[in-house]
Parts: sequence; C-alpha cells; structure tokens
Amino acid sequence: MLCSRIIFVFILSNFIFCRGFENDYQDAVDLNKADNKKSTFEQENTDEFEKDKRKSIVGSDDRIRVRPASSQVLPFGAVVKVKISPRAGSCSGILVGPRHVLSAAHCFHNGNEYLAPKKSLNVGVLQSNQRFTWYRVRQVSLPRAWYSTTPMNPEVDYAILTLKRPHGRSYLPIKAFSIKKLLPFNSMHFACFPNDKQENSMWYSSCPVGWQPNSTSYRTVIMNTCDAAGGCSGAGVYVLNPRNQNRYIVGVLSGTVNSRAKNVITRLTSKKVKEICRWIGRLAKSGCRTNGIQ
Repeated sequence: MLCSRIIFVFILSNFIFCRGFENDYQDAVDLNKADNKKSTFEQENTDEFEKDKRKSIVGSDDRIRVRPASSQVLPFGAVVKVKISPRAGSCSGILVGPRHVLSAAHCFHNGNEYLAPKKSLNVGVLQSNQRFTWYRVRQVSLPRAWYSTTPMNPEVDYAILTLKRPHGRSYLPIKAFSIKKLLPFNSMHFACFPNDKQENSMWYSSCPVGWQPNSTSYRTVIMNTCDAAGGCSGAGVYVLNPRNQNRYIVGVLSGTVNSRAKNVITRLTSKKVKEICRWIGRLAKSGCRTNGIQ
C-alpha cells in the first residue's frame, strides 16, 4: 500500500524518494500541495520575525505523532524537550553529542538577559513508557552576536546546552550546507514537543526544502512551510541523504514570520558549525571533524 502511494506521488511530482525511518508514518508529503504553498509565500517580504506560542500551520495540519517505540531510535530518539521555567515555558532540542543539546538561543536569552537561571533548566529524554528522564544543565553556550541582537536575530538563533551527565542516547551530526546544496534533498524534517498537544507526545513534520528570504538582512535563514506550534522552537531540522540514509542537522527551528503562517529556520553555516564544535569538542559522530560548508 505504501509503495503504491510512493509510485503515485512520483508520477505526480516527478521526484520522490523513500525516507528511511519516516516510512512508519507518512513516507511522502503531497508535493503538489506543498509546492503550491511555497509559491504562494515565495515573493512575500520576510523582514519581520516573531517568537510566540501560536501555531504555524499551512493549509491542513500534516503533523504526525511519533509512536512510542519509534521515539527510542534515530532520528526521533535524539529529540528532547527543554523545560525553561513556568513563565518562559518549554522548547525542543536535538542531541548532537554525548552531553550536548542543540536548541534555539531565544529560548534562554532575550538578547539582554537570561530568561531563567541554569539551575531551572531541565532537558527531558522521552522513554518508551512515555515518561521523561530529566537531565540538569551545566552550561548554556550562545553565539557572541546574540548578546548584542536587538531585535533577536534569527541568523544567530542557536545554542548548545551541556548536560551535567551523559544521556546515553545516539545523536545526530551537524553539517553546514549552502541553500543551493540543500535544494537537491527535496525535503526537510524535524520532530518536537508542541504545546498544543499532550505534553509527552512527540510530533513529526516534513515539507519541501524552503527558500532564502528576499530581504538582504537575512542571508542565513530558511523559510519553510512545515507545520509547527509553540514548544517546537529549537527543534533540530535535518535532511536525509537517500543514497546512504544518513541524516544531518542543517538548522534550528527559530520561530514564525510575523502575521505569516510559515516558519523560520536558522541555517547552519561553516562558521556556526565551527563555533558549535568549539563548545562540544571535535567529536567525529557530531560532525565536528568535517565542518566545511557543502
């Protein structure tokens, strides 16, 4: 049944490939519908960004709940929930090292001050029984440019949380791609813990690779039409190499465009990857031995 669906979509769109683990959910998005979404937004001015708790749903809600068993293996086994404070709420993140979580800077710092002390931060790893194992945070690392950002700049909206103890999970490598090199991947993916769903439920989103905004102010962000909601900020956005089934974290979900139903991704560049690797160490499995831009 799944293969028949893939063949059908291939005929309509001329290009589709089987994504490894995501076959358990919905192997192919409706590319015709997604392409229509993209063309609708592509020419819009994208110079306003907003970090808020409202949904960013384009057309129908295509998010898919990740099954409990599937949440234990990659790529979903690397997805975490980050509790900040009762006032600041929660974000999502992705494991990129044995004690390291990649997330969004705005979840922890507003450009002028921290939103909560480190001792109040907790990173939750979802277990097969749908309960979280919580880890305390030792260090929050932010790009230097973030501290002088007013308003908060999505180009530098990334952070690394260093945990006090190893999480014991497999994690995904980071990699820098130019927007031109990302386009052949066709699809982008992320999973997160949205605030509009049950607290311990993980949800998966996928959509065509986005586009760079027209504004000259934002050269290293990607606009996309993936569905998301509050609580998904900080989710690791990845692509899948169909030849070897390898996944690479290529960006961080930053927020939504003000008054627009689309999301903003902070794209990882070689400079950003180099900075992240200084924070976590040159770990081969983290992608920190080969951090040149692709």
